[in-house]
Amino acid sequence: MIKYIVIDDEPNPRELLIFSIETLGLPYQLVGEAKSLLEGVDLIRKEKPDVVFLDIQMPEHIGLKIRSFLNEEEFNFKLIFVTAYDQYTIQAIRLSAFDYLLKPIDHNELSECMNRIINEKKAQNTYQQLKTIENQNVIVIKSHEGTYFINIQDIISITADGMYSKFQLTDKVILSSKPLKVYERIHDKLFRCHRSHIINLDHIEKLEGQSVVLQDQEQYPVSRNYKTDLVEALKGRFVD
Repeated sequence: MIKYIVIDDEPNPRELLIFSIETLGLPYQLVGEAKSLLEGVDLIRKEKPDVVFLDIQMPEHIGLKIRSFLNEEEFNFKLIFVTAYDQYTIQAIRLSAFDYLLKPIDHNELSECMNRIINEKKAQNTYQQLKTIENQNVIVIKSHEGTYFINIQDIISITADGMYSKFQLTDKVILSSKPLKVYERIHDKLFRCHRSHIINLDHIEKLEGQSVVLQDQEQYPVSRNYKTDLVEALKGRFVD
């Protein structure tokens, strides 16, 4: 859920905005309301929201002064100004506001704004997943049950199953919806020893003639075409 707070000195506009957001049916959760900027700053520090809806024209301190009360680390949210006055647009832009909504709030404009936040968050999550994959030797496996992010070290072998591929992991089996050839050169530790098998070099226990035994004690055939390359790949891994 995307957490948000509303800061507005008038209760009716506050309640109307919250009601409008709820009617959109989007994954947003209200975590607090404030009737002044200083109260809102305390709420931001306490709840650490993803989105802040902030009225501009308020007594004591106007919303545009928010940066005076928060440091750069605390200013970690999408700021959306909500006001009945359009003369503050340029100042809002200078404050790097995510959006600027005029009262009375148009339902379509609010919906567009909220959906843009969702899409940005999805993009950020995808980026973080890709960074995790890059940094941790993880591959993506798509199956009928869903998408798995699997560490290379957990893969014992991959076996062709028609147009699918069966992943034998250290703790389970996953049937991928892609053919074996897709995974042939996906990682240096994964070696194709046969037209029907890819094995993890780190899980090899011993070689026996034209076959290889892995740590799960399963025996896999090694084609003559791959034998020389396999021996070369295993140099330094076994003591003579």
